[in-house]
Amino acid sequence: MNVFFLNVGRRCELVEAFARALPAVSPGLVWGSDPNPLAPALAVVDRQVELPPPSDEAFLDALVEFLLRESIDLVIPTIDPDLVRLARWRDALAARAPRARLLLSPSRVIEIARDKRLSREAFAALGAEVPDAVDPSSPDLVFPLFIKPASGSASIGAVRVDDAAELRARLATTEDPMVERLVGGDETTVDVLLDLAGRPLCAVPRRRLQVRGGEVTRGVVERSSELERLAMAIAAGLGCIGPVTVQFRSPAPGRWVAMELNARMGGGLPLSIGAGADWPKWILQMAAGREPSMIGATVHDGMIMTRTDRSIFLPPARLAVPSGLDAPLPPLIVFDMDDTLYPEADFVRSGHRAVAERAWQDLGVDIEPELRRRFAAGQRGDLMSAALASLGVAVPEDYVSRVLVPAYREHAPAIRPHVETVPVLTELRRRGHRLALLSDGWGAVQRRKLQALDLSDFFDEVVFTYDLGREAWKPSPAGFQRILSQLGLQAGDALYVSDNPLKDFLGPHRLGMRTIRIVRAGTEHGEALAPTPEHQPQRAIRALRELLATPAT
Repeated sequence: MNVFFLNVGRRCELVEAFARALPAVSPGLVWGSDPNPLAPALAVVDRQVELPPPSDEAFLDALVEFLLRESIDLVIPTIDPDLVRLARWRDALAARAPRARLLLSPSRVIEIARDKRLSREAFAALGAEVPDAVDPSSPDLVFPLFIKPASGSASIGAVRVDDAAELRARLATTEDPMVERLVGGDETTVDVLLDLAGRPLCAVPRRRLQVRGGEVTRGVVERSSELERLAMAIAAGLGCIGPVTVQFRSPAPGRWVAMELNARMGGGLPLSIGAGADWPKWILQMAAGREPSMIGATVHDGMIMTRTDRSIFLPPARLAVPSGLDAPLPPLIVFDMDDTLYPEADFVRSGHRAVAERAWQDLGVDIEPELRRRFAAGQRGDLMSAALASLGVAVPEDYVSRVLVPAYREHAPAIRPHVETVPVLTELRRRGHRLALLSDGWGAVQRRKLQALDLSDFFDEVVFTYDLGREAWKPSPAGFQRILSQLGLQAGDALYVSDNPLKDFLGPHRLGMRTIRIVRAGTEHGEALAPTPEHQPQRAIRALRELLATPAT
């Protein structure tokens, strides 16, 4: 199943929640688009697609072509204007791209959600309490009142007014204004999920504690069977399908005033998901034609969400490296070892286990979970002391350096090559290429790694720069010079394949060697940026097998 988020914007948490759920439902990819190429959520989808602006006449044709080309199964809108557009194009999309299901309520629901006057009338017709409408021209107005645009969103233009002068000013500047009696009390949004036939499945109320720009930044789940029944009755009564939100105010305990309907997933939905309401999995299951697996699901009352800003970093275009091979491979191919021929994180985990076993033997405490947590969080350096301190374990000042560091460095590593490594090296040798290995690090440690990987027989020359002295470690060209000298080859006859642009490619470039960077997701240097043009590799690949794709000459 392939899922497409139209105009993903800032919805990183939502996209990631669907990405986590998708493999458990069906193989597939999460796609995203946005007219702004800097939209943060474009960085967290599996694939991006560039479409014309939604207002462009060419947009619909481009959308259909994309849906067909990439076999999209589910289209998820994230902003109100797209609900209107997709509702207008519903029949055309069904005819031209029948495989793509729109996660979209009926057009009448979209209309009601868009027009807050219609929302108020529809809520009242279903028996819900609604705010009293106020005629702003009435001579006997009682303040405070509340004014908002009838078709607004994200709370833009929705404000309290305390006197006639302020009301007149707001009426003059608010597009299509509607005025209501001010309803006090806490604001609670209820996330409601209905099946694709409109049957309500689940509702989760979450009280807003703090709002910024119309979107909740702090909230708490507060379960209420009465409110949940009311929200589901409203959503079902209006004919909604899939995910919607109904907003209420509570001016008194047990009293709920229906305020607004959003015919899409709300910005605060990650709180409900975090509390146990797995909207993404259940939606994907329904889109796949299956019953949502809700039996046994627990939604935790009292779950709190507090948000913080998150930054997405987009490298400058000048650091982009061409992909794939641009010329036949030279006679000699030199490989790095860590994160090139095997996953270096496997060595770290293996070392943490050895350290944990020694700490348990000496101290009776298991520090492995804390070591792994800190490493996964991106911490580097002396994690052993940090782990012991966080667990409240006092040790002699030299215990870590004297006992645990040697346990890490001297352990027999439990590591294996990438699954493609042996077949690719075998084929390169079959084709007549000479192979060499060059690696930095403590000599004894690197030798144990190579022994555990059982790759020594593939290489005509192996250089551990530790043996040449600390000054020979990369970015020094000394190790490469040793390989070329030992094999009687010139720099122009050699290629270096490695992963770290911070230090790996400067040395071979200064000798005149070719360079290729292997970029694997989730590796230690997978997102590292070259500090200077001379550090930048000449080409990039995502798998060693790409070395076998010899370009035409």
